[in-house]
Amino acid sequence: MVLPKAEGRLALGASSEQAEALLGILGQAQRIVRILSDELDPELFDRPDIAAELSRVARQGRQCEIRILLKDSAHLSKRSHCLGTLHRRLGSSVRILKPTFMPENLAANYVLADDRGVFFLPMEDDKSGFLNADDRPLVKHLALQFDDMWSRAIEDPELRLMPL
Repeated sequence: MVLPKAEGRLALGASSEQAEALLGILGQAQRIVRILSDELDPELFDRPDIAAELSRVARQGRQCEIRILLKDSAHLSKRSHCLGTLHRRLGSSVRILKPTFMPENLAANYVLADDRGVFFLPMEDDKSGFLNADDRPLVKHLALQFDDMWSRAIEDPELRLMPL
């Protein structure tokens, strides 16, 4: 595995700190955002400012898109969620799929902004996440992993039935 660069790396602790860091990483995105998440944690993702940044990227052109691999869609399908609304409104450029394959060495949820920025949250509760606005080697590694999972992913039946 490619190790994250120490230079430019910002450790993240509290959820409010994580939300601001996520907003910052999304603010630098211009054409593609990849999100791998267990459940799109409402504290991080169910926020109008996060949805606005993702909407901005998605609306920049035909080649721009938001790709979300979501393991558990309960937060989106059972109640209102900002990203669920965005997905319904911009379905061709904000896509949410369910992974059918997960690599054995998968150790985190993450957000990738273009080919540079990474917001990384380990799945183990005792570890803090980190943000790096310019870690191209790690982003390239994670993007290859993400794109492989994306190519095997399917539409989530729960999200197809989401009301408008």
